[in-house]
Amino acid sequence: MVYKLICLVLASSLPFMFTLHGDFVFDDSEAIIKNKDVVSESWMDAFNNDFWGTDIKSNLSHKSYRPLTIISFRINYWLNNNQLSAVHFKVTNLISHTLCCLIVYNSFIVILNDVGFEKSITSCIDIAYTAATLFAVHPVHVEAVSGIVGRADILACCTFFLAFIFYSKSMRNCKFMISYFYVSTAILLAGISMLFKENGITVLGFCIIYDIVITKNIKTKQLTKGHLNFNIKVIIRLSLTSLGIIVLLYGRWTVMGRHTPAFKAIDNPAAFSDNLFTKLATYNYIYFLNALLVIWPQWLCYDWSMGCVPLIHSTLDFRILCIWAIYLYGVLVVRVIIQNSWNISTKRLLIVTVSLTIIPFLPAANILYTVGFVIAERVLYIPSAGYCLLFAIGFKKILTSEKRQRYKLYILLFSLLIITYGVKSWKRSIDWQNEYRLYISGMAVCPLNAKVRYNVAKVADASHNTEWAMEEYKAAIRLNPNYYQAMNNIANLLKNQKQYTEAEDYLKSAVRLKRDFPAAWMNLGIVLANVRRYDEALDAYKTAMEYRKKYPDCLYNLGNLYLEMNMTKDAMESWFQAINLNSSHVLAWTNLLALLDNSGHLEKAQEVIPVVLNELPDSPSINFAVANIYGKLERYKEAEKHFRKAIKLFGNRVQAIHFANLGVLYHRWKKYDLAENMYKNALKINPNFKSAERNLRSVKKMRKQ
Repeated sequence: MVYKLICLVLASSLPFMFTLHGDFVFDDSEAIIKNKDVVSESWMDAFNNDFWGTDIKSNLSHKSYRPLTIISFRINYWLNNNQLSAVHFKVTNLISHTLCCLIVYNSFIVILNDVGFEKSITSCIDIAYTAATLFAVHPVHVEAVSGIVGRADILACCTFFLAFIFYSKSMRNCKFMISYFYVSTAILLAGISMLFKENGITVLGFCIIYDIVITKNIKTKQLTKGHLNFNIKVIIRLSLTSLGIIVLLYGRWTVMGRHTPAFKAIDNPAAFSDNLFTKLATYNYIYFLNALLVIWPQWLCYDWSMGCVPLIHSTLDFRILCIWAIYLYGVLVVRVIIQNSWNISTKRLLIVTVSLTIIPFLPAANILYTVGFVIAERVLYIPSAGYCLLFAIGFKKILTSEKRQRYKLYILLFSLLIITYGVKSWKRSIDWQNEYRLYISGMAVCPLNAKVRYNVAKVADASHNTEWAMEEYKAAIRLNPNYYQAMNNIANLLKNQKQYTEAEDYLKSAVRLKRDFPAAWMNLGIVLANVRRYDEALDAYKTAMEYRKKYPDCLYNLGNLYLEMNMTKDAMESWFQAINLNSSHVLAWTNLLALLDNSGHLEKAQEVIPVVLNELPDSPSINFAVANIYGKLERYKEAEKHFRKAIKLFGNRVQAIHFANLGVLYHRWKKYDLAENMYKNALKINPNFKSAERNLRSVKKMRKQ
């Protein structure tokens, strides 16, 4: 047994162990880096907001209520000295996955024992162990393990099977109080699972099916001797479980503010189709794709929205055959259960296994409510356990029906499958190390997915490959003509290239598609300001702030506009407002200090300097601005200290002006040797720096005198 556990731990960890050094990717940014609840001083904030940090009762909320998962992120942050480390988070995910595999293994043993399924004829095969090993290395789990937000699925799975184990104990225990203590514990664990992720509550539905199917197999005499009638106990147990489901769902509904989330057509196109055939056919085809990903995980993609799965509009669409195939398979399974000569234990086990596959998937099936995705591989984490058990049962049947000479061949084939899955998981986990690899891998699977092309454009832009970024943004807009975020981003690239007319066209299209798009309004204001259409720019900035009341970036740009319009007082006020909203806004502080310097408000500058240095002591631009002010105040030593600190902080981004201004300081300070050196340093960077040339000639003359 110990040997098996060690092997299971290795199988669950080796595919991921060498890919832990990675970044926060995709949804990790919104759920962890930008989520204030992860770094909040209050551990209770997570219970007031959704998974992304928005007030759960807000109309803007995603309604994904997973406070315990956020608490687990908060623990990572706390244990790492209040630092966000992707490696720390990924290690925790891997440990959770390994623990989950051990719990799943134990659950499989419980199921097989309860069903009374016969032991394997040979010592080479153990059904529970075979299923758990397959579960441990399955490539469809990579998103849950390597994508940090997938921890919600892993922890929900852990508590899902713990709840099941306790429920099964209640079925076997003959003492009334102990039996219903186990039931109550199972309901509590189901509630905890639901607080990790919503689909955790489905364990109670699975337990009800399990109870109905398995109860007849448990020896009635052992359970009823000297106690309540056996059937009454079953009825009470099922009633308590049903009540638990109602209470938990009502609590969840109340927490959501009694409103369902509002999704967009791009998130789940089939849900917004007006044609009933299109909606039902596409949903059913998506079920087929989910089954295919579990059975044959060849095509894995981080995002399946926006055209990745085109809608089915006609009965002539060849994909209809896939739908018929999956339902034909379902009919055959039912026929086997009803008519086959297999023993009753095998039939019960088939029902349980199929239930374990289907029931946890129901929340993602668009049956009970509309979901905000097309396919999400991480939601298959729990349902795949049912498939793995079903596979192991079939594998055992093959072994027992074949001649003994073929055992080694089948064991070899199974070993090759495990190795293949393990290698596939390892390669896929490499894709999840950073966004560049992840997004490129997505384009290979879903080239028609506008969101995938948009994300590829973002990583191309981040790597300063502007031409590639432009191509991908344009491809995203071709695939989805209403993609206003892509329009905003491509406009920013065009703006940086001073192609203002084209940038304006994209931004105006973006705000036509989404009127309440503050970022696009702000960027439109920047473009209009650059072409000196100041009144229009002012209107654009004010519109942006109508839709986002607290918008420091917009206030910063508004200050720049006021400065261009020679409204220095208004410019200063705008920058102060930006700083009040974001005390670390470097650009607003830098421009404010420069304006105070250039306008001669040096006394006001001296009041501001201690505040900004306390807030941003290691900002090179702030230190440079402070040094210039101190130089004018003839506080030479302090000015020198901040100039040198700024130059050091700028590093390879240092410019000629930085050395030139330090040269001017030494010039005034009559340290001519140092001044000459600084002017020469400036001219090395920019040989055409005229003022540095003049000052260098001047300081040389002074040295000769």
